Amino acid sequence: MPPPPPPPSIAVTVTPKNGSVLLGNTATFSATVTNTTDTSVNWSVNGMAGGSPVVCTITHDGVYTSPADLPSPANVQIAATSHADVTKSDSAAVTVTSDISLSVTPNPASVELGAVQGFHTTVASSGHPDTAVRWSVSGAGCASGCGAVDASGNYPAPPILPSPPSVTLTAQSVADPSKQISSAVSVTSTFSLQISAPSNVPAGGRRRLLQH
Repeated sequence: MPPPPPPPSIAVTVTPKNGSVLLGNTATFSATVTNTTDTSVNWSVNGMAGGSPVVCTITHDGVYTSPADLPSPANVQIAATSHADVTKSDSAAVTVTSDISLSVTPNPASVELGAVQGFHTTVASSGHPDTAVRWSVSGAGCASGCGAVDASGNYPAPPILPSPPSVTLTAQSVADPSKQISSAVSVTSTFSLQISAPSNVPAGGRRRLLQH
């Protein structure tokens, strides 16, 4: 009698095969293993078991959590490998997406020479992204510097009036650097200089000029 045919090979099927997930959100994948009683799998992200801080993590149940900051490239591969036969696996393609929008207040704004104006940014998203922003200051009159915004959003105006007396403050999303918003700031000055002197000075005399 001819020998019995070999048993069918183990096969792994991951569903869904592709999809997208917003920054910081989750997506659930399932793996079906056939032709074996051991249907368990090991999950990986971009070839790393369980994922990594950059592309984020996947649980043993197939729940993938996307990172808070947009990875580059934004495409990741989710794979399930058979526990019974590590040569058998299947994968899914996932795109990490961003719907971030930014707002800043006040906008526009004005600040007196040497004074401090606070700015507040709001990062809106249906996901759960990193809400940090990077600030920058620019302006035609800023060749010698027009100050900087600190980590709390406070902008100290320069002590010398720039020309023209305006600057632009820009907040850029850390999670998605393609998203940014700017606020136009007018630098004002109420400084006045007054000099007083006596109406007449005798010949050869001296009088002190007073500056206010």
